[in-house]
Amino acid sequence: MKRAIFLVTSIQGIRKPTFLKQLLALINDHYEVAILFAMTNFDEVWQAKREFNTINEREHLPSVRIITLGDVYADHSGILLKDNDYLNIDLTKFTSYESHTNRLKVTRYVDDTGNIIAETLFWYNQVRLHTILFDKNSRIIQINNYNQQDQLYGIEKCNDDFVDESLLLNTKSELVFRFTNYVMSQKINYGVAETSLIPVPASLSEISSNKKEDPLTHYEAKGESIVTKATSYSDYHRYDDINAFYHQVLLNMNIDDARIYLDINNIIDASKYLPGKQIFNY
Repeated sequence: MKRAIFLVTSIQGIRKPTFLKQLLALINDHYEVAILFAMTNFDEVWQAKREFNTINEREHLPSVRIITLGDVYADHSGILLKDNDYLNIDLTKFTSYESHTNRLKVTRYVDDTGNIIAETLFWYNQVRLHTILFDKNSRIIQINNYNQQDQLYGIEKCNDDFVDESLLLNTKSELVFRFTNYVMSQKINYGVAETSLIPVPASLSEISSNKKEDPLTHYEAKGESIVTKATSYSDYHRYDDINAFYHQVLLNMNIDDARIYLDINNIIDASKYLPGKQIFNY
């Protein structure tokens, strides 16, 4: 049977009309389709699953295989977590309060001073999705993510609500991959013609006016991008480019006879790791 694999690296990817268009076309052409939710921000995985369930219910899709990084590396070897790798808090000693958000149950744990220490979100079948740990100022410091077998498979460590690093665990609760995020400054240049109908935002700085030889006025904007690097604790390989890691993930899934679909926003950076492989985009 013909096979196709969608590599999804963000929730925004499955929200694209082109994602559904390509998916329906493959199903109508009798492809066996797998969707890999490969977010290294693991808390996006359950959200992506929920959104895909909505698509599935609306479109009445036949069986589509859903895979996560936790599934791919469930049986890979790893190392024991160190005490400073994550916070391990006994929540049973705190007072718990139950509520609901978007039909999902939430249990919040409060200390004797009235501060929320943690909250656990449950799926419709009452299996834990995640437990968020907070500091005394209610900022997120850690997110523990669980699979449908109620096993901890992913830990996110946060600083000022920014995910500094994510830890991927196997079924033995061993550390298999560490993903580290870096914020990098960047500059973006824009060329604007005199006939442009779009007003120039005040945040842009003019760096050169239009001239006879160059009819555009050039502006510069300063921004930030996030670079993610990965370290394997199975073979101690380091990936300074997250797309090199994604290539290794696909190799673990046997892609020889499968079509590969990538988000068009990632295709230039990712396709260089798949030489000779025909790549499709959504």
